[in-house]
Amino acid sequence: MSFTYRKDVLDSGVTVVSESSRSSNSLAMGFWVGVGSSCEPRSLGGVSHFIEHILFKGTHRRSAYQIAHALESVGGSIDAFAGRETTAFVSRSLPEHLPTAVDVLGDMLCHPAMEDDAIELEKRVIIEEIRNYEDTPEEIVHELLARSVWNSSAMGNPILGTVDSVSGFTRKSVFPYFQRHYVSPSTIVAACGKVNHRELVGQVERTLKIPSNKPEIFAEAYAGGIPRVHHERRKVAQCYICMGVEAPPYLDKKRYPTIFLSMIIGGGMTSRLFQEVREKQGLAYSVYCSCEFYRKTGVFLVFLAVDPKKARKAVRMVSKELKRLKEDGLRRGELASAKEQLKGNLILGLESTSARMGRLARQEFYLGEYQPMEKSIGMAMAVKSSMVRKQAENLLDSSKFSLVVVGPDSTDFPTARDMNF
Repeated sequence: MSFTYRKDVLDSGVTVVSESSRSSNSLAMGFWVGVGSSCEPRSLGGVSHFIEHILFKGTHRRSAYQIAHALESVGGSIDAFAGRETTAFVSRSLPEHLPTAVDVLGDMLCHPAMEDDAIELEKRVIIEEIRNYEDTPEEIVHELLARSVWNSSAMGNPILGTVDSVSGFTRKSVFPYFQRHYVSPSTIVAACGKVNHRELVGQVERTLKIPSNKPEIFAEAYAGGIPRVHHERRKVAQCYICMGVEAPPYLDKKRYPTIFLSMIIGGGMTSRLFQEVREKQGLAYSVYCSCEFYRKTGVFLVFLAVDPKKARKAVRMVSKELKRLKEDGLRRGELASAKEQLKGNLILGLESTSARMGRLARQEFYLGEYQPMEKSIGMAMAVKSSMVRKQAENLLDSSKFSLVVVGPDSTDFPTARDMNF
């Protein structure tokens, strides 16, 4: 399926990007705003995620039911999500319902009711979401690791906020934040599928009337810092472990070597950690390595879920493998296999118009330009073994790694001395 890329920057400052294909039978569209948990002052922790929720509770023109019904009644869907640096409001529909999709999403951003009763109700919903999140140890260990790795940065702020911060939200605190940050220069409208770009631009110009002022950022780091080695005792059956370190940002040339390093270490069933820790030693049911990239930073991490009594042994085994890779380099065929794996993931992942739309928006947000799939694959294929090994030497330093463990009292808690690589 062939796609045609187009881009326009409107007089208001809104950027509109699209990938269109005549042979597509669907349309995915999103309004992406460059604001997330890393932009929030401490007193409003979680407000970006809260706004993502509250905009669905009604506008001056539509009730919450009418927002959902407008697209669901024509076979479409609407959703939203908030992250550390972006918040997105997205839709899927048949191509002929583009005007409806733009109108509904635009209405949510331009005319939110944010009524006091709705705010109080949604606060209770999100507090329950936070409590449910805190009952999910795999989520907790990742959040604690972020606060440890980015200890002096607002990047470590919890995306959901805290019970205390959310409890304090009122219209007088939330709405001014919304007005300051959900502005035209921070907004990207991305669409993919069977879409007429000129029609999309016209619809957005007529519909999206939001402030054009420059967003004000008053980010503060989360008040409760997490030490480099942190043990959290909870009544859980398994022990959950995250080992991680700060990684390069999205635009850094070391991004692809970092991705391949992550894949070789723990990116699938043939990865080193899966084979050694799970298949040969039987120490963990779940073990993987992953990395994330943002504007000014990133994170590289290893996760394990293990028998509490084997936690220390598992960390030592992971450390042994990281040290072996760091000292001995890559094995024959490892990088070639990782390249084919990444290539397949990229191509297969973009069979979906929603995935393509998300990629299009993120490229505009982080790169400020369009990068065809062929170029992305070409950059990845150009990575050499020496580049991955050099990145292993840079990243795999146990003195810089954070170690966060969530487990029951019976856990054989690992210490900094168990990380030796």
